[in-house]
Amino acid sequence: MSAISLYVHVPFCAARCPYCDFATAPATSRLRSRYLDALATEIGREGAALDRPSVRTLYVGGGTPSLIEPDEIASLAGALRDAFDLALEEATVEANPATLDRARLLAWRALGITRVSLGAQSLNTAGLRALGRTHQAEDTAAAVDAIRSLGLAVSLDLIFGWPGQTAEAWRADLGGAIALQPDHLSCYPLELNLEPEEAVANWPGAGWESVRRWRADAGAAQVDDEGMARLYRIAERTLQAAGYRHYEIANWARRGSECRHNLVYWRNGEWLGVGAGAHSHLAGARSRRPGALTAYLEMIDADAPRIADPLADDEADTAMLALRLDEGLDLVEYAGRFGDPAVARRRAALAASVALGLVRLDHDVARLTPRGRLLASEVFVRLLPDDDVATRSRVLAAT
Repeated sequence: MSAISLYVHVPFCAARCPYCDFATAPATSRLRSRYLDALATEIGREGAALDRPSVRTLYVGGGTPSLIEPDEIASLAGALRDAFDLALEEATVEANPATLDRARLLAWRALGITRVSLGAQSLNTAGLRALGRTHQAEDTAAAVDAIRSLGLAVSLDLIFGWPGQTAEAWRADLGGAIALQPDHLSCYPLELNLEPEEAVANWPGAGWESVRRWRADAGAAQVDDEGMARLYRIAERTLQAAGYRHYEIANWARRGSECRHNLVYWRNGEWLGVGAGAHSHLAGARSRRPGALTAYLEMIDADAPRIADPLADDEADTAMLALRLDEGLDLVEYAGRFGDPAVARRRAALAASVALGLVRLDHDVARLTPRGRLLASEVFVRLLPDDDVATRSRVLAAT
């Protein structure tokens, strides 16, 4: 088969961030060694099933992959090299600012990692406490220096809309981040799901109820929708002035530093996801692994296939994901992929958004307007089949 992208999920975290809905688990879990063995088994099986495909981009996410030990990283690297032709153009690992050391960074670089996505979330002590983060504000600068000392690119994640955050505090976070001169920045609004997610099963103790209480309290202290929109606009203006291209709804980069792996997602390309909670998109079909560690381990032990998404709609997905990008949805390319009837359906679905000023149509390219970026969900809902809104929104959120 042609070259693919590969996502590898390492779920372990030193502590659970109460706002996080990803498949995570305690770093001290008794299932840790079993999980890493199962992950290596899955990697080997998938590589064989796909006839050892070439991998152009790699993303190791979590969780906190930077927590695992150098020998565990080396074992993972061996499994990947045995199963795939790692012709890597870009390889990313996610990290917490407080869990990086030189030995781990060297092990990741030996695997082929070229960039580190650093979960700073805030450079403000009050912001870190409001978000339930365990690292200190000064840890981010030290981590950036360590990453750069090995010649790796730096991406910073920030969260806005945390409880009690003011516009001035957000400007300070952005200014502090810019001062570190990252190659790439992601800015995400704090979203607080009040329904239990599958990964809750991975955490012992109080479980979902304590998380739900925290989220309810945090939500009550957040700014309203208008306030969130104001914070988003501050990010747009500030990062543009600093020379960052706003290439995707929540992502900014210096020219040439866009995340190639994530661009595969947004262009609805081909990728394989391995590990608990990982999603895949191969040959136009979406599938996933369960987020609960025990369910994942049972699935790998049984050599069971990934869970298929029976409601996947590749036409709608491709349109929605393309509109997230500043390059937009090229309807000529879209016709080449799905045919003229599909283009006619997308034009009809976009007509209301164009009339409302949420989408701009330049010749055969549709793009979100600045207002459309704030109300993107209103545009995307119109592109979905009538009976498919809830399920498709959930799946797209996972990408």
